[in-house]
Amino acid sequence: MKIDRSIIEKEVVENLKLFTKSRKLQYELNLKLSAHSIPFGVVQKINKNDETIKELELHYIIGIVGALHDANNALPSQDEYFGKREILEANEMLKVKEPDKITLPYVLKDVIQVKYDSFITKISIKELVRMVNSQLIVYEEETQRGVAYKLNKSGGIVKAPIVNKASVKRIADKVSKNKYFEDMITLNVYSTEVDPVTYLEESKMLTINEGTVISILDGFHRLQGFVAATSINQEADFNQILSIRVYDYETAKQFFSQLNTINVLSKERKKELAEERLSDKVVTELKRKSEIGEQIASGSTISNIAGELTTFDLLSYAVDQMYKMERQFDVVNVTKYLNDFFVYLVGYYPDEFSKNVEDRKIKWMSHPLMFIGYIVLSKIMLDKNIELTEIKKYIGLLEEGKISPMLYERNSLTNNKRIRNKLIEYFVGLFGGDKSE
Repeated sequence: MKIDRSIIEKEVVENLKLFTKSRKLQYELNLKLSAHSIPFGVVQKINKNDETIKELELHYIIGIVGALHDANNALPSQDEYFGKREILEANEMLKVKEPDKITLPYVLKDVIQVKYDSFITKISIKELVRMVNSQLIVYEEETQRGVAYKLNKSGGIVKAPIVNKASVKRIADKVSKNKYFEDMITLNVYSTEVDPVTYLEESKMLTINEGTVISILDGFHRLQGFVAATSINQEADFNQILSIRVYDYETAKQFFSQLNTINVLSKERKKELAEERLSDKVVTELKRKSEIGEQIASGSTISNIAGELTTFDLLSYAVDQMYKMERQFDVVNVTKYLNDFFVYLVGYYPDEFSKNVEDRKIKWMSHPLMFIGYIVLSKIMLDKNIELTEIKKYIGLLEEGKISPMLYERNSLTNNKRIRNKLIEYFVGLFGGDKSE
C-alpha cells in the first residue's frame, strides 16, 4: 500500500456515501461493483456500519476502490492507493470467468410458493457452486453460528465463518464419489431498498431482484463441500432441494435457531438467536448499539484477538437475574439505561475496556465474569436514583484480593451457574442493593 490502510478505509467509506444519495447512483455503482466481482452485500454492510471495512480482506477493498473510480473518475484510482503487485493479486483473487458468472436479477423455474415469504424448487449443485464463485451468496454472521477471528497478512483483524473442516471434507468426499444423498439448502433473500423477489404463479417463475442480498440460512458446510467436491471431480453433479426464504433480520435469526443441523449450534449461540428471554432482547440491542457492543462474544468464550470482553449468555443471565421485565416496554427502558451505563463505565476506564488487550492494565476489571458485577451495580444505581457520574465511587469499592479468587475459580468457567450466583450475591452485598425477584 502506498498510504496507510486506515486512511484508505476512511476515504472509501466517505466515497461510498456519495452513491447513497439516489437510486440511480446506487444502480450505477452496483454495475461497477459487479464488474469487479464485489458482492453487493459487502458494500451494504459498510454503508450500514463503517467499522465493517476494517474486517475486509485487502482484495475486496482494492476491488471497491476500482469500482468507485469507474463510477466516478474524479475519485482515486487503485494506482493511487496500491502497488501494481497488490492490484494484480487482488484482481486474480476476485476474478471469475465471465461465462460462469451469475448476476442479479436471477430467475428460478418450477418454483412452488409455500407461503408469501417461502418458496421451494430444485437446483443443481453446479449451479449453487456458480452462485458461490460469483460471490452471490454471502455468509451473514448475525443469522448463522457466529464467526472466529484471525489476523490477515496485513496484520488486521478479520472475521471468518465458524467452519467444521472435518464436516466439509466428509461432504466433499461423498459428493466427489457420487455417494451423497440430496437434501435441502436454504437461502434467504432480503432487501430494504427493493422488493426482494417477484413470483409469477402461472409460470411458476421466481425472480431474485437486483439490489437484494442472498445469504445462506442453512447448508453453509454443504455449500463449502460442494465447492471442494466439484474442484476434485468436475463431473460431480446432482439436484438439491432449494428453499428460498424472504425474511427480515429478526425472522432469519429465529428461523436459524429452530433448525436441527448436522453441526449443532453451541447452546450459547442458540440462546442468542432464539431470544427466548426478555434479557436476550436487551443484550441483542446492546450488541448492536452499546459502547461494548462489538466486544460481546456470541459463543461461550471470548476472543482476545478481537478484543472481546464478555459473552452474550453471561450478560443475559445477569440482566435476567437483576432486572424484572414483563413486556417490550421494559426491554426498551432497560436497554436505554444500560447503554448509558456502559458509556460512563467505559468512558471512565477506557484502557481497561480497550479493544487492544495489551492496553488493559488492571486485567481483572475486564474479566468476562466482572460484567455480572457491572450489571448488579447498574441496577442498584437505578433503584437508588444515583447519577451515573458516581460510577467511579462504586468501582473504587472493588478489591482485587477478594474478587480475583471468585473470578478465576475453576479456571474461569463463565457458564457455571453456581459461580455466577455467588458473584451476584457478593456484588449485591458490596454495592448495597437487592436482587430482583
